[in-house]
Amino acid sequence: MAFDPIQEDCLRLILANMEREGVQLLQDPLYIDRASEAFQNDPSSLIHTDRERSFHLVSKATEVVDYRAPFAPTEQDAEAQFDIAENYLREATELDPRNWDAQRMLATLQSESDDELISYLLDHRADVERDVEHLLEDASNPYEEEFARDLGQRPLQRWIAMLASRLFIAGQYRMALMCAEEGLRAYPLDMAGIRHTGMLALAKLEVAPEELKRYRSRHAAAYQLAGKSASRRTQPGGHAPDAWSLIAQMSLAYRSFDMAGATTALRTLMRVYPRSAQSLYFQAEFPDGVFSRVNVQPGSEDELVLALSEATPLLQEGMGTPDSASFALWIAEHDLVQRSLDARDPLPHTETRGNAPGGEN
Repeated sequence: MAFDPIQEDCLRLILANMEREGVQLLQDPLYIDRASEAFQNDPSSLIHTDRERSFHLVSKATEVVDYRAPFAPTEQDAEAQFDIAENYLREATELDPRNWDAQRMLATLQSESDDELISYLLDHRADVERDVEHLLEDASNPYEEEFARDLGQRPLQRWIAMLASRLFIAGQYRMALMCAEEGLRAYPLDMAGIRHTGMLALAKLEVAPEELKRYRSRHAAAYQLAGKSASRRTQPGGHAPDAWSLIAQMSLAYRSFDMAGATTALRTLMRVYPRSAQSLYFQAEFPDGVFSRVNVQPGSEDELVLALSEATPLLQEGMGTPDSASFALWIAEHDLVQRSLDARDPLPHTETRGNAPGGEN
């Protein structure tokens, strides 16, 4: 589960228009259908305030920077997409300076380093939290209360999730885990997917395997909800296996020289994601989402690609040693992966991998 910026834009506009028009769904049950159709035909027909226009620009910027730029044919084309997104975000912040999604995304595009972005996120976190609290305190009608309980909370969820992710990327694994735990306590259903960052941080901290189980149990609400929306089969207890958990489990086993355990985790991963061999071999890195974690279908190959990319700090363990015995290489050259590749393509696998020695990082 992840945030869909277009859907969120639609929901925000519909709720705002319901408030303006005093719509009661019991009296007009088809209102949402009509408003949704109006949004699909022309979103501007529902936009009436600077705040609404501001978030609509965030949605447009997200479509460009998170879903178009990564697939641009050339670096020059990608830079052009980033410029478009940055212009959208600048306008969004001018229209609504308290649009924290726009402020965060703009800071992400303009930061020179992860450390600079982390400092920004830490410095302004209290401001975001204060605005969210005021939404709840100042709500004066059912529409404002509904917004404050759900849609109005989401910028803070995304703020905390990005902070945890950037701390992990920067190698501050214990702080990343602490941040993930804070986010999960505040938002147990975890629409932002911050639990995955916490899981990878646990693996980097080389905790005992039992700690991964305790972590999943501690945050059962997030994992159970994700399992209900996923296509993968749910394990006993309602916890569907996901790529992040299985990669973390596999990493811990590998780093403790439990190759049988690591192989078992890899086998499970390949069963949960049946078309995973090429992704496991190439281990391509995918840019982190600027709005939030990129919205992909649970249980899909895209989800595995995303998880492998986020797990790069784990995969690169051991890289550069004399025997190049990195975790990434162990996965790519494992018999399970090689046999699956051979079954699909009998030619030798000579292409460079994203995380393998000599590959592009």
